[in-house]
Amino acid sequence: MAPPDTAAATVDADIPAAASEPMKSLRTGLRVLLEFEHNQRDFSVTELAQRCGLSKSQVSKILSALVDSGLLVQDPVTRTYSVGQRCYVLGSRFTTYDSLCQAATPVMRELLNRTGHSVRLSVPDGEQTLYLIGLEGPMFMDTGWHSGNSVPFGASSAGRVLMAHLDPQTTDRLLSLPVPPLTSNTVRDRSMLERLVADARRTGYCVQRNETSLGLGVVSVPLFKAGQQIVGALGLAFPSHHVGADEEVQLIHALHEAARAISQRLGCGVYPYGAAAPPALATAATEVASP
Repeated sequence: MAPPDTAAATVDADIPAAASEPMKSLRTGLRVLLEFEHNQRDFSVTELAQRCGLSKSQVSKILSALVDSGLLVQDPVTRTYSVGQRCYVLGSRFTTYDSLCQAATPVMRELLNRTGHSVRLSVPDGEQTLYLIGLEGPMFMDTGWHSGNSVPFGASSAGRVLMAHLDPQTTDRLLSLPVPPLTSNTVRDRSMLERLVADARRTGYCVQRNETSLGLGVVSVPLFKAGQQIVGALGLAFPSHHVGADEEVQLIHALHEAARAISQRLGCGVYPYGAAAPPALATAATEVASP
């Protein structure tokens, strides 16, 4: 069971008992609803009760209200619950009106057309990196990673790029978190992760192969808003065996061009990586920057 929300408890203490009860009920209902963030299609009443530390009767009442609102649906055969259309409508409002999504989506389409590879937009989300938007290319590999999935910072190229541009205290804290072995190739040692993050800070990109899924390669670059404040990571995903070192350099160049366009739309006056130069010059510059 999750620890109590100290701030919430403080607010409740300042509210008369009669008025605080609806707030407690609302928070309890939200706890149940947010369990559906996990990468699982449906849940039973018993499973949700165990996850939330609530009685089955209490969870049943909450689920009934959420079904009535359209946020959840119940399978008439299995009696399990899953996300409803109303949740999708709410989520679509975020991607429609969020400034980063607005700036990134058209550029991501151009990048997909230019490279032929799947394009990903990721953002920091607490102690995780959230895979926010994905546009799939013709060589799409269904590795189980889809929009809405989260992964610890240290496990993905996007997370490592983000850590490279966060403040030192936050980066140090994130590096101390355990990294799950997503594959046998996942880098989990802190000293190795520190080197990868330092390289990403110096070069403006991070490449990984076969770490989140076998056969999958991903290269990510940072996105900035005004004042060069990190807001997200733009990435290309590709079959690892299909992209050699030469094409990898070209993908990095294309990513930096796209990231520059997105960052400028967000108010970043100077994008600090990837000189606006022909591919041949970009290749030479990358080779000089490589260790």
